[in-house]
Amino acid sequence: MKLKLPATTANLGPGFDCLGAALSLYNEFEVKVLNDNTKKVEIFTEGIDAELIPKDETNHFYYALKKVFEITKNKLLSLEIYIKNNIPLQRGLGSSATAYVGGLVAGNILCGEVLSEYELVNLAAELEGHPDNVVPCMFGGFCITTKIDKKVKFIKFPAPKDLSVLVIIPDKKISTEYARKVLPKKIGFNDAVSNVSNVALLVGSILSKKYEFLRYATVDFLHQPYRKKLMPWMESVFRICLENKSLGCVLSGSGSTIAAFYRKKDINENLLDSVQLKLKKYINCEIKILSFVNKGVITKE
Repeated sequence: MKLKLPATTANLGPGFDCLGAALSLYNEFEVKVLNDNTKKVEIFTEGIDAELIPKDETNHFYYALKKVFEITKNKLLSLEIYIKNNIPLQRGLGSSATAYVGGLVAGNILCGEVLSEYELVNLAAELEGHPDNVVPCMFGGFCITTKIDKKVKFIKFPAPKDLSVLVIIPDKKISTEYARKVLPKKIGFNDAVSNVSNVALLVGSILSKKYEFLRYATVDFLHQPYRKKLMPWMESVFRICLENKSLGCVLSGSGSTIAAFYRKKDINENLLDSVQLKLKKYINCEIKILSFVNKGVITKE
């Protein structure tokens, strides 16, 4: 079978650990069942950061796949797994979520699809540690997620078709675990109120298409001010994008990627050349123009 899973951008500024959206950049996986029972798995990788992806049983995709076999009490098959990695690792674009979700979906198909999508997304959230990436990765769209009694609850909305996302991907990797260590144990009451207000304004702005509010709604007080010490270029990148027609800028996930939202009609080669030229003063990076997508996992058996 073959699977394609979308990148995701989580938090979207103030929506820490609860907002996420699927993007038009995909990791690709292929699974072949072998008749040779003498070996468990052989994993082949190509693409971006391919040399960093484990090729043993610690591989996220294979680990998740095995989890389904364990839960359903099926005998593990001998497999070949091919991974084409198009989403950079440790950049806040949900590459690990694609591996966990993809492995669970593949394992479920091989076991006769005995688990529901809801069961799979709960397993994915357990493996990933939080649901804000795995929900849009599995279902696509713009998603509000939470956990109630340790179970994932979410609402999916259609992703805005008239917006583009300019992703600025620095050459610096930042792990989620490392980025969480810089966060404070407490924040002030006024900051908490401001963040709640901005999350409400952000969701309202996207759903009502009143994008003029995004510049204010994407301001965060919970994590971005503390994570900028890991990414000293962050404020300069925000400023450059906002001065060049961006509707709002956020740290994608825990970084290091920065996502800037644009009306599709405002994106052109002159604007991109201008932004890229100005960014060179502050950061070595790759730039991609992506769209929000409404479909999550794509499978082909």
